[in-house]
Amino acid sequence: MTNITHLPPSGDSARAVRNRYRQIEGSAARWRLLTDAASALAGEGLCASALSTALSKALAFLSLEDGAVLVLKDDALQVLASQGQVPPVGARLAYAAALQAVLQPGPRAPLVRQDIASGLRIGREQRVGLEVLVPLCLEGKNRGLLALLSTQAAPPPTPDDLLTLQALATMLAAVLAVPQNAPRVGAPEAAEMLKVLTPRELQVFALLPSGWTNAAMGEHLGIAAGTVKVHVERILHKLDLNDRTQAAVRAADLGLGA
Repeated sequence: MTNITHLPPSGDSARAVRNRYRQIEGSAARWRLLTDAASALAGEGLCASALSTALSKALAFLSLEDGAVLVLKDDALQVLASQGQVPPVGARLAYAAALQAVLQPGPRAPLVRQDIASGLRIGREQRVGLEVLVPLCLEGKNRGLLALLSTQAAPPPTPDDLLTLQALATMLAAVLAVPQNAPRVGAPEAAEMLKVLTPRELQVFALLPSGWTNAAMGEHLGIAAGTVKVHVERILHKLDLNDRTQAAVRAADLGLGA
């Protein structure tokens, strides 16, 4: 009888396994953030508890402590949700230089800064190890800001993490644009429906009620019109929808459209 000896994986093989595990773990965390936030926003919309839930999930996603959701109002930023050492709900802030850069008209990429003095942190010590500013942009208009901070040094978000935060920001911007008396699909149904979509598909899905062309959505998201078309087709297939119009109506029902 032949004895079979199972050798331990080589250094390269073990490293590949660890990297693969981290990728799977990261994908699961990104999925949880978006579905949990979408569930809260679809169920409650623009209310303090829903925004606080979305903010809390985003902070936990990056393992950060401080953050805020801010909306543009009368040439100032008003805090709609906050956690940690940042201005409280209801506070109004003037634009600092970094905020002005992120809130310029048109689509803007998230701004990631390390070891800086942040105008969003209250208290004697304003220096932070990491600041992530994600504009809440919809229909070519910046409606506000998702700000995530850490007092300690922290690794910057990966490109996939930033894409996920942009998808969350698109959902928040869409909720800000929806009339508050609009009917909404229940949170459990929303979560079940949206969990099959990737972060990029969620961004496209949230933009469908705007009536934009593929080219316009592509310009907004920084991708090709053909890529948008592929995402729309995948959305229709995954959500068992017949056409783009039906998808736009469904997104609006979920509170993800203007």
